[in-house]
Amino acid sequence: MFKQNLVFSKLNIKNYGEVITLLGTRMEELGCVKQTYVSAVLEREKGFPTGLQMGEYGIAIPHTESSHVCRTELSIATLQEPVEVYSMIDPTKVIRVSLVILMAVKDPSGQVKMLSKLMGLFQNVEMLKTLETASSSDEMYEILSTIELKTV
Repeated sequence: MFKQNLVFSKLNIKNYGEVITLLGTRMEELGCVKQTYVSAVLEREKGFPTGLQMGEYGIAIPHTESSHVCRTELSIATLQEPVEVYSMIDPTKVIRVSLVILMAVKDPSGQVKMLSKLMGLFQNVEMLKTLETASSSDEMYEILSTIELKTV
């Protein structure tokens, strides 16, 4: 589910828009998404935020319509310092997020399935702790690869 060149550890990011832009630009460089993708994700977040509180961890799964996607890919990043994101459950509530999974799904009917898989992965609090303490992108990728085989 995750490719090594789309996994990032301990990014030094100032705000949520910056992390979406950085991950989305990398996806664009790799031909995963169209030039319109980043701005479409940022615009969608205004009306449909994607922050989730998973126990003591804040995560976000930003995404947008499939018309901005060339092929299905995920990019994941942990952050040195949490950023503020509005809650998917209660858009008036702010969540401090330190894990972001940028989702690009080509098949519109596959978006719910992908979100479901991700929720299954990230309900595992021990795995979230392990990802958060990973010292490098390579270590994060190793963790995700192992869990992916067991879960998906």
